[in-house]
Amino acid sequence: MLKAIIFDMDGVIVDTEYLDFKLQSDFIKSISKSPENLTLEDFSGLVGRSGRDLWDRIRILSQNPVSDEAILAGLALIDEQKYNAETARKLFRKDIVKIIDFAKQHDIKLVVASSSPKKEILKVLDACGILQDFHLIVTGEDFVESKPNPAIYFHVLKTLDIAADQALVIEDSSSGIRAGKAAGIPVLAYQENRMLVDQSQADFILENMQAIYEKIVEISGKATV
Repeated sequence: MLKAIIFDMDGVIVDTEYLDFKLQSDFIKSISKSPENLTLEDFSGLVGRSGRDLWDRIRILSQNPVSDEAILAGLALIDEQKYNAETARKLFRKDIVKIIDFAKQHDIKLVVASSSPKKEILKVLDACGILQDFHLIVTGEDFVESKPNPAIYFHVLKTLDIAADQALVIEDSSSGIRAGKAAGIPVLAYQENRMLVDQSQADFILENMQAIYEKIVEISGKATV
């Protein structure tokens, strides 16, 4: 029985993963020793990374001994552009409302499990008008390691007191998909073709939120109202 649907935020609820990819790529080019040598594959390796893992990758790509202060300032500027209310509403994938309504009809709990800072998660969900619909919001700030470490998903299962096969994870990045699978939870991937993202470990790769909604209904075995 399906008891919980767990959403990543960036790249799933809102199409901010690709915006983040473009902004991070531009930032790295601006501090890189040889920006002309950087490739789409190099930048695609940033997708789904956060915290120290992201900082280390930025240093590798820049080939410069960039200070923590410079990276912090650059990423803070990116967050300002990515997480403002106007951007969130523009990039909101509105078909998620069908999933929210379906979950409410069948007493399925809704969760956000994102590596983004909690204050930004709350800001985005509020701007999209869906903050009140989630039973639980968990951020990577609460854990030593971000995805692909599955700790965030194990925490959700423990908090809700459910088994892994009673939940579904909606992810887009390779690290997020790996985290969900490592926790034993079935994973639906929101298909991403603009970046080189390996989604092959997902149980299903679906082209949009409507397709994800239809798959959730099918998996749940419950009728729509």
